[in-house]
Amino acid sequence: MIVPSRLLGDLLEQIDQKRAAHLALDFARHVLDLERDEIEEAVSVACLEYMDAAHEAIGLESAVSRLLEAEERLRAVAQRRTGNRFFLAGGADFTMDAARVGAGSMLDRAHGRGPSSHPSCLSVARQLQAEAGRWAAQHRPAGADERLAARRARWEEARWQVRHVIASEPNPHGDA
Repeated sequence: MIVPSRLLGDLLEQIDQKRAAHLALDFARHVLDLERDEIEEAVSVACLEYMDAAHEAIGLESAVSRLLEAEERLRAVAQRRTGNRFFLAGGADFTMDAARVGAGSMLDRAHGRGPSSHPSCLSVARQLQAEAGRWAAQHRPAGADERLAARRARWEEARWQVRHVIASEPNPHGDA
């Protein structure tokens, strides 16, 4: 049996960091689209703007002002408080993690922070598979098994990710 999550790991080991950074953002956009109806519109718009700015910054290999401004707007609309803890509203947390795959070091430098670790494309992909499973379990039909709905959704998300990696792989021999 083919296990998409393992196949994804094998595929992601073979690609360069810049491409992995773009893929992480694509994976996040896919899950954001899945959950769009439940995410506040202002948060959804800010997430999409941040992803676009991160794609641009990764392409330029520089934290452009657009990225810093989009990050600030996303935090402003998504930050919530529970007791003495802050968290980000739905969609914003995995959007920021996906952007950190390729833009984390740029953001650290722009904010005057020292070097820190940033998630890998694979860890973000797995986080998003789990998020798709969580969402499916919450939205399963009445009487459907929660764990089975979550497992199916995680598997489907991993399959979509594998397909996306392959479909977006440039032909090393040029365009046909």
